[in-house]
Amino acid sequence: MNRLERLFAITEVIRRSGRQPVSAARLADRFDVSTRTIERDLASLREAGTPLVSEPGRYGGTVSLDTAAGVVVTLSTTQVTALMIAVAIGGREMPYAADADEGVELLLERLPINTRAAVEDLRSRIRSHVRTASADPRTRRTVEEAVRRGVIVNITYCDAASVVTNRGVEAIGFYHGPDGWYLNGWCTLRDAGRIFRLDRIQRATLTRRAVQPRDVDEVLGWLPTEVRLP
Repeated sequence: MNRLERLFAITEVIRRSGRQPVSAARLADRFDVSTRTIERDLASLREAGTPLVSEPGRYGGTVSLDTAAGVVVTLSTTQVTALMIAVAIGGREMPYAADADEGVELLLERLPINTRAAVEDLRSRIRSHVRTASADPRTRRTVEEAVRRGVIVNITYCDAASVVTNRGVEAIGFYHGPDGWYLNGWCTLRDAGRIFRLDRIQRATLTRRAVQPRDVDEVLGWLPTEVRLP
């Protein structure tokens, strides 16, 4: 983790702690650096305008003034559990799976204590089949980032007939079909809309070329089954 990534992560840890102060020693242990390094990082964050204040005392530390940290989640026990089930069923092959896991953990952190206990109790009585992603994690992350940024991604793709091609794809979005998840995009090699199964993308490289404004459903084309927004 470089310093910029650490600064962002420190801000998130403090923000998620709400009104509970976070000590420099705790942050140092979390990021495996010295307390002096953490103190320098905190000073840099304050100089950059991050709303952080220090609370003195034995149990003191740094507190965020970010109002978002004080938002109380009011979802019911079953609503939260249903969201967790959806993430679990999506499995590691789902786009942005790692972000979904982080989102679930953040949601649990922000729940009132009684609601969190009820969710954990209900959650402990549910089981789901574990589906792992067969695609290279780095390749998947690159494709996910291409969709998020709305740029062309260069891919090496192996189709159902085991024919391997290299092509540029305008990363439009994702499609979930009976056989798994696909990248929905405009293929520059075929000059047409195509879907590419994620576990068949062998390599992916981001570019800085923005995608053209296109209708998602028109690029996806006709499908034998009904599709909808997630």
